[in-house]
Amino acid sequence: MFFQKGNDEFKKGNHAKAIEYYTYATELDPKNHIFFSNRATAYFSMQDYAKSLRDSEKAVALDNTWWKGHSKGVECLMKLNRFQEAADKATACARQFSKEEGERTTQFAKFAADAKAALRGSMSPAEWNKTLGNEAFKAGKIDEAIKLYGEALRTVDTKTDEGKSLASAIYANRAACNRQLYMHDEVVADCTRSIELEPENVKAFIRRAQSYESMEKYSKALSDFEFASANGGGKVAMDGAARVRKGMANFEKNN
Repeated sequence: MFFQKGNDEFKKGNHAKAIEYYTYATELDPKNHIFFSNRATAYFSMQDYAKSLRDSEKAVALDNTWWKGHSKGVECLMKLNRFQEAADKATACARQFSKEEGERTTQFAKFAADAKAALRGSMSPAEWNKTLGNEAFKAGKIDEAIKLYGEALRTVDTKTDEGKSLASAIYANRAACNRQLYMHDEVVADCTRSIELEPENVKAFIRRAQSYESMEKYSKALSDFEFASANGGGKVAMDGAARVRKGMANFEKNN
């Protein structure tokens, strides 16, 4: 009853009243994804994109196959200028619904293209190439990612604090690629440059430590792991430091 009243009010353009009725409906049946989805649409019509996103996420949490909930979520992310999240979600949905024909597949593909275009428009060439490099890395295209990170580094402006931070992140990301290829000298070089630009880049310390360990430069590895551990590096840094200490102790014991 409340749900239908909500629909009737929505058709009249009474979106606030529709939300009131949809809310009653969700309270009576909190597991019905359609109720949340329709309320999301009403919030969207009122330009309350944060609440619309919240309800669209509730709808797909209840039924992940509900494509309209996913669609509204992408639209909300776009309105909130969260273009990377919108692009990621739209791309994932395009894959999820790839076997279905017509509106669903076409819509998500368009959403993904629009989100990426908006994302690119809001980024410098260096930021865009870094983003593309990240995508290539996630897809396992390591050589392509290295090339894209190189392009990013060629255009980044390191005269500003923001530019230094961006360049530091790019060097650290390229180091992760080189580590995948067991190119430890390159990892150390990129991480060192990253740290020079941003002295507290914990990821760079961890990645350099891992390569130092692989190169059997245990003192340097321990120093980097300990710095990372003391600065929020978490379990990876703590485990790395413990592992290197144990290895050094065993080496001293046997020699």
